Amino acid sequence: MFDKEVERLRRLRAAALRVRAVARALGRGDTLLNRGRCAAWRVARTVSGRLRAHPYASYQKDAGIGVVAANSLAAANAALGVRTRHQGLLRFEAHLRSLARELSDVRALTSASDLNDSFARSQIEIRALLAALGVETRGQYETRGVQLSEASAMAPVTDAGSALTVDSDWPYLAF
Repeated sequence: MFDKEVERLRRLRAAALRVRAVARALGRGDTLLNRGRCAAWRVARTVSGRLRAHPYASYQKDAGIGVVAANSLAAANAALGVRTRHQGLLRFEAHLRSLARELSDVRALTSASDLNDSFARSQIEIRALLAALGVETRGQYETRGVQLSEASAMAPVTDAGSALTVDSDWPYLAF
């Protein structure tokens, strides 16, 4: 493991802990928020275990007080003004999507196969949760009994220079 990989893992852990704090602030009884909180905790535990296994003591540091304070502020900000479950789920979905993007980037750039496998399982779990959140929060977009998926509601990206398009959920970086 080298410095850039350690930095990516620390950013991923911070994002996972932020999602967990936001889920806790938005509601304790909601099953979707609890699933998201558990998924984020598993990602944070995986990353922390990997960092603690590093031989250099400076790489073995846990999340500091600054990360904890920033996550508390982000959670309070996310919960501010939320009056309905729908609003809370929409805000949580935005945070979970940022964790999914960060996880996707780290997974694409990691060289350890065991860590990559663990991240793949977490990525599958988070995508399933995002799909469940999408069904839960996008129910108002139903027209004539047909629900629009997120991909069909977005405008297609056309690039005259390249015939190849890459989804935002693509697990590898496009160069």
